[in-house]
Amino acid sequence: MDQQTASGPICALTLPQQIADHLGHRIMNGELVPGARLKEEEFAGLYDVSRGPVREAFRILERRGFIEIVPRHGARVRAFDPADLAALFSVRAVLFGLAARQATERAEPELPGLLAAQVARLRRSAEAMDISPREHAIIAGDTQHLIARLSGNKPLLRTFEELTSRALWRMAWSERPLDLTTRDRRQESARLWGDLLAAMTAGNALDAERFARAILEASRDHMIAAMVAQRLLPADAAD
Repeated sequence: MDQQTASGPICALTLPQQIADHLGHRIMNGELVPGARLKEEEFAGLYDVSRGPVREAFRILERRGFIEIVPRHGARVRAFDPADLAALFSVRAVLFGLAARQATERAEPELPGLLAAQVARLRRSAEAMDISPREHAIIAGDTQHLIARLSGNKPLLRTFEELTSRALWRMAWSERPLDLTTRDRRQESARLWGDLLAAMTAGNALDAERFARAILEASRDHMIAAMVAQRLLPADAAD
């Protein structure tokens, strides 16, 4: 198959990972709709591979939440369940809080400068409103991964990366973003990131954990409100 996708070169990935990334991109673009059947033999022919790599790619996509594999019925694209998004954010908030606390305690010398640069980018986004909600979210996500990496907790970092690859997380930043669409909301986000920067720079690990969790909990709550407004969730889901 082609060694290039929309996200750039993937030659370092295994063949099943390449296929999974390509199919995941097609699902996100709406080319493969919820409920669509995915047949091993069809994609084996498309990518000119045996059915084994395709089968493994389906398993990867199932772990990421893009598809479901039903015994005796094969694989199909999963329907987006908005109710799961809040739970995903709650788990990520706990992990990010732990990462921020451990990174503060570890106090790598490059942390304050790197974090300050990222927070400055988020503040510029809030003031200028010159980038999309998705681009703002990418900066925030990159900053979360920076903190997770500098925590020195490798299992936490791996879990964080796995959560980022999940379909629900990506759906939140698809063509109809669920957060960071207004100046007020981006300013709130930037303030929380500023509070986190101050706590980590001061070496206050407990406050760092608290502010880190607050960043993702705020995003979770705004997303739930947006889904209620768009009638993706019932009104009582915001309670």
